[in-house]
Amino acid sequence: MGIFTKLGIAAFIAANAKILFRLVVSSAIILIFNVLYSKYEALLLVTNPEKLFIPLYIYTAIVISLIVWTLLSFKWFSSFREAEKKLEVTNSYKNKPNEYEKIKDISAYPKLKRLKD
Repeated sequence: MGIFTKLGIAAFIAANAKILFRLVVSSAIILIFNVLYSKYEALLLVTNPEKLFIPLYIYTAIVISLIVWTLLSFKWFSSFREAEKKLEVTNSYKNKPNEYEKIKDISAYPKLKRLKD
């Protein structure tokens, strides 16, 4: 792969890091709950099968909410073209000039007026 391809993939991953993190976390939680539920289901089938619906409802609610949470985050997904611009905007906000930090101190500029005044 060329250097531009590697930089494009790196920018794509950096711009979509939150979404990819949500995808990995939800997949891991679903996998863990699936293993736990299958063991609990086997135990309840042997001992008390009529109470199996309660953990089934809880398991289903958790899995559906994680899937919806992950799918809703895909609306902020950036394509390869948008990823570089999004990364540039994020870096410019982090590396803003010192003048913006000075404005935060209200006591340094006491004579500022509101738009109404």
